[in-house]
Amino acid sequence: MTGWVAIDFETANAFPGSVCAVGLVRVADGKIIGEWSSLIRPPQGYDYFDPWNVGIHGITAADVADAPGWEPTLKQIMAFADGDPFVAHYAPADTRFLARACEVSGIDIPDLRFACSAVLARQVWPELLSYKLPVVADHLGIDLDHHNVLSDARAAAQIVLAAQYRHGAPTLEELLDAYKIQMGEFRAGQRTGCRHRGSWRRAPFPEADPNADPDNPFYGLTVCFTGSPGMTKRQASERLAALGAKPVVNISKAVDLLVVGEVDPSWLAPGATMTGKLAKAQEYREQGCDIEIIDAGQFLERLSAAEG
Repeated sequence: MTGWVAIDFETANAFPGSVCAVGLVRVADGKIIGEWSSLIRPPQGYDYFDPWNVGIHGITAADVADAPGWEPTLKQIMAFADGDPFVAHYAPADTRFLARACEVSGIDIPDLRFACSAVLARQVWPELLSYKLPVVADHLGIDLDHHNVLSDARAAAQIVLAAQYRHGAPTLEELLDAYKIQMGEFRAGQRTGCRHRGSWRRAPFPEADPNADPDNPFYGLTVCFTGSPGMTKRQASERLAALGAKPVVNISKAVDLLVVGEVDPSWLAPGATMTGKLAKAQEYREQGCDIEIIDAGQFLERLSAAEG
């Protein structure tokens, strides 16, 4: 199994089968050898373009007016794959898009195999605090135009290739076996998911060191991050815990300090000017909560002084 195809869909609205674009990236012998993408006219009755979706990917009803429908597009997808397995980032979503588009079009779901690059990334890079495509791509230095189907498919392919290189696995099958990941499949219309065969759990946040110097500026604080703090969030959390702070994933009224790092605008919801965590922290401040908000530069300066 030396060949495989990374795939990514976008949809016109919240219905999973309203596919409006697809991107495919073919990989063989450890390198990308071909790419293909197409706009899709969504299945009839499911072809409304929700402004929220349009705001994410920029595709409109006018863009797909002359595009092929789902049935001819599916034939091209399967011909491009030529029997090789697919890879998608969060494969449950993309495989659901494919299946529902088939169902509402009256087409049998084709037999196929698939792997999930997010499931793989959790095993290969357990230090990450999130496995969203922009986060993993940023960690690996992969250029990403998020929600462009070809760019997203290419990023998923590069994530798997990076894992192959790290492990020294010549094939996708050997890579999945090495990390105890089961290949997913559709067989006679029945879906089996791609999943880790062990009892994987995300590495827990480090506990605050009770023996840390109580005079350092982070001691006893509950700290949350949004955006990049100038290092991985795992690294920042470990350094904070060593200083007696409690790092947490989600913002709440119990948080004392929110560190606001660099944020890729493409991560934000349409019309949003800040992350959800920052918006929530500001809301809590207006309610009287004493949450300090600092940027990544201030955080790094304060961290350096505390560790010095």
